[in-house]
Amino acid sequence: MPPFDANLVRNVGIMGHSGTGKTTLIEHMLHKAGKTKRIGTVAEGNTVGDYYDEERERKQTLHLKLMHCEWKGSRIHFVDTPGYADFVGETAAVAPVLDAIVIVVDAAAGIQTGTDNALNYALKHKVPHAFFVNKLDRDHTDFHAIVRDLRASYGKQCIPLIVPVGQGAGLQRVISVLEEYDGDDEQIIHDVREQVTDVVAEAHEELLEQYLETGKLSHEQFTRGLQEGIEEETIIPILAGSTEKDAGMRRLLDLIHEAFPTPLDRHILAEDAQGEPIEVTPDPEGPFLGQVFRSVVDPFVGQITLFRVLSGRLSSDSEFFNVTRQSKERTGKIFMLNGKEQEQVESVGPGDLAAMHKLKHTRFGDTIGAVGTELQLPPIEMPESMVKLAIIPKSRADEDKIGEALNRLAEEDPTFTHYRDEETAEHVIRGMGDLQLELVLARMASKFNVVADTRTPKVAFKETIRSQAEAHGKHKKQTGGHGQFGDVHIRFIPNERGAGYEFVDSIVGGVVPKQYIPAVDKGLQEALVRGVFAGYPVVDVKCELFFGSFHDVDSSEMAFKMAAALAVREGIRNAQPALLEPIMHIEVVVPEEFMGDVTGDLNSRRGRILGVEALPNGRQQIQAHVPEVEVLRYSTELRSMSQGRGAYTLRFDHYDFVPDQVAQQLVQLHESERAEAAS
Repeated sequence: MPPFDANLVRNVGIMGHSGTGKTTLIEHMLHKAGKTKRIGTVAEGNTVGDYYDEERERKQTLHLKLMHCEWKGSRIHFVDTPGYADFVGETAAVAPVLDAIVIVVDAAAGIQTGTDNALNYALKHKVPHAFFVNKLDRDHTDFHAIVRDLRASYGKQCIPLIVPVGQGAGLQRVISVLEEYDGDDEQIIHDVREQVTDVVAEAHEELLEQYLETGKLSHEQFTRGLQEGIEEETIIPILAGSTEKDAGMRRLLDLIHEAFPTPLDRHILAEDAQGEPIEVTPDPEGPFLGQVFRSVVDPFVGQITLFRVLSGRLSSDSEFFNVTRQSKERTGKIFMLNGKEQEQVESVGPGDLAAMHKLKHTRFGDTIGAVGTELQLPPIEMPESMVKLAIIPKSRADEDKIGEALNRLAEEDPTFTHYRDEETAEHVIRGMGDLQLELVLARMASKFNVVADTRTPKVAFKETIRSQAEAHGKHKKQTGGHGQFGDVHIRFIPNERGAGYEFVDSIVGGVVPKQYIPAVDKGLQEALVRGVFAGYPVVDVKCELFFGSFHDVDSSEMAFKMAAALAVREGIRNAQPALLEPIMHIEVVVPEEFMGDVTGDLNSRRGRILGVEALPNGRQQIQAHVPEVEVLRYSTELRSMSQGRGAYTLRFDHYDFVPDQVAQQLVQLHESERAEAAS
């Protein structure tokens, strides 16, 4: 494949909610462009994009895919992204390297959470975008009602360019608003045409003058104004279509070819070696600069690294410099992908999305460039994973292999992590949702032959005290030979929240010899970690050793450790013991119509609302403090409450007292578990 003029390259993400027809839309466009000989279907599992077994089985896209074709002289790269909320990380990974986004909307369902997510990432990364309203052949669909909803939710810059002729099963075709039309919808299309032309003319001062003078714009003028408006995001086109009726695909390809930005229109902000910001102008003849946006492990060829070229060219069988990791790499062969099909190319230039095999050091988000480059691109920010599960290997053999397997899976998916929770002694996996974690476990079993169970993770409760108390701990045991003797008097004092454990040596007169005082300190700490009344570590307590006694022969470090542990049991129980629980700071973003349900639900979870802030596009951000134990399954519950359109972030804030009724239940549970273990 010869080098391509960068002005004729387009790279476009196809995004939107699950089930809107994104994969099928790409399938039709590839066929229209002559890239494929037949049109596959999701139902039959034979599309170019959905080739993983789990995708064919579930009939939905679960991983981003690259496809490309040529249309009227332009090379168009497509990125098919999952629409299910659990896989929004795929959207987050690729959005920063795209030049445009098409957001697919189901005409029957209207705006959904995937619509919001796609638009939010487009706005966050300033990526020009358009809407494609699909499935207009379905009953009870109304294109103009969808247009009104899009404009109400996302702004008056959303304007229809391609409109349907006929509705539902009576859909005949789609036409441009610029076309003359004599039919039932003539007046509607005439009104839309005037509205659209007004918006396009306003995108350019020269065009506005021409329009005000003549009341018309030529096709060339309209296209120029449209292109500038899309690039500056003052125009968001809306196109009508139906993959089922094969309507609207050519119109969308034409819009991408004629009006979507080129890679040379891109504004690239990087940092130099001193960390100073620098703007890089894309140049096909300049030094190579690119960024990795995905790393996948193919069962047949091993690791595949997906990257985007921002400037310059990269050739096969050459080398590049990984700026992020400060290491050189050999490129080997470079491929362009159509799903799982790989086309080897000699080189790639600005705007191209391509793949390399078996790189040694390069990972997700890395900046790659010509040898000698010092420019560093901003890291790709990923959404924080909110869903946690404790993972338990099925066997000892699985226990030995599970860490390596999870590490390999985390390399593929940057929204998946795992760690050892020191507070609860559990191995925890973390992802965007239950389905994502379910698939991770399935891949772990199939790829690495490691099987594990999961459960809801424990919450790291703590014990503490509310008042001061004194306790006497005496360990005396006589056996044959030397006995054991340790005697301490400890004062337990509440410490400041978060101050942890503090030991105070107030011994005078040597009633406890100095060589035994460290053993008392250690005995106190070990006993406090084990907990006293509910099995959780005791925190925020000051322990003052103020008196004691010893025996010249029978005293030992072990005896004083035991005496300190006895003092802990008595002292903590007499100092108004209480339970502490982790309190999380939660930020929930939902459309305004769901705000009442969400705030009411947070209150029912013992949450405390801190504030509500209006966001663009009719959304509300609710901030609150809520106990962690109340939001362990919040992802699923919020999705149900908000019809899938809610999102949230969660971070630890502080510890606070557990209400007495809840604390009693936890103490009773601990006592029953102890009794069961003893029986």
